[in-house]
Amino acid sequence: MTMGPSVLVAGGANLDIKCRADGPVVMRTSNPGTATVACGGVARNVAEHLAGRGAAVRLLTVLGEDAAGERIWRETQAAGVDMSLCLRAALPTGSYTAVLDHEGELVVAVAAMHILDALDTAAIAAREEAVLEAAFIVADANLSPPALARLARLAGAHGRPLALEPVSVAKAARLAPILAAGVPVALMTPNRDELAALAGLPVDGEAALAAATRTLHRRGVHRLAVGLGAHGVFLSTAEGETALLPAPAAGRARDVTGAGDAALAGTVFGLLSGWDFTTAACEGQRMAAAVVTGRDEAVQEEFAR
Repeated sequence: MTMGPSVLVAGGANLDIKCRADGPVVMRTSNPGTATVACGGVARNVAEHLAGRGAAVRLLTVLGEDAAGERIWRETQAAGVDMSLCLRAALPTGSYTAVLDHEGELVVAVAAMHILDALDTAAIAAREEAVLEAAFIVADANLSPPALARLARLAGAHGRPLALEPVSVAKAARLAPILAAGVPVALMTPNRDELAALAGLPVDGEAALAAATRTLHRRGVHRLAVGLGAHGVFLSTAEGETALLPAPAAGRARDVTGAGDAALAGTVFGLLSGWDFTTAACEGQRMAAAVVTGRDEAVQEEFAR
């Protein structure tokens, strides 16, 4: 497989514990179902998807000195991701525990990611050379606000395009200092609720959606890919271009966990490849559909051909 332009991906790497109910979820009681454990984390997932497409990827994260950390290191490195920038800490490796309903839709999740506080501004500064060497920087809001701000400033100082993933409504606020400072952001990928939190505006219709995206464009975000779930993704640029990409007809959903990470990776890969924003986002949607329907292995085989 030919290696393409390099990407530095910074943020969460953890074990995903996914519990799926056999039938409709009944709250506040035990539900029969199944459980799986696998490597996950937004940044780690993005890095693995990019490596699968042939990009040279370096992951900047923190792993614990425990069995979970060893497993993530080993499996992610085996997937083609450069793990040399990762920190190790005498703390439990991060975990993400999700409860899915019988249709694969998320009911609730708990992210135990406190270990990422060890990736502080000093650790970011010590890896400035990696920022300089990268063709694209991707960061998720699992990082602390100071770490995110430091990484964004370094990307801006070296003229490297920066993509930001808000992760959740609660963590989207961590991106506020970057937006307030007007640091250039090449791409941001919020969902509708995260966009509302970032813009400080309700997003309850097409007009409101457009108004919220314009607010973020004025704060330095060049491209926005707003996830709308089954309705696809709304694209907007600082030049005033907009488009609505419908979700691809991917068949019955098995699991929505990680679909947004695949969409981000596909979009970044497209931009790295010199594709226009719409084409890049279409690739992101295709990769997300493969995750949702459980066709990851087939997609990886397709990439290798």
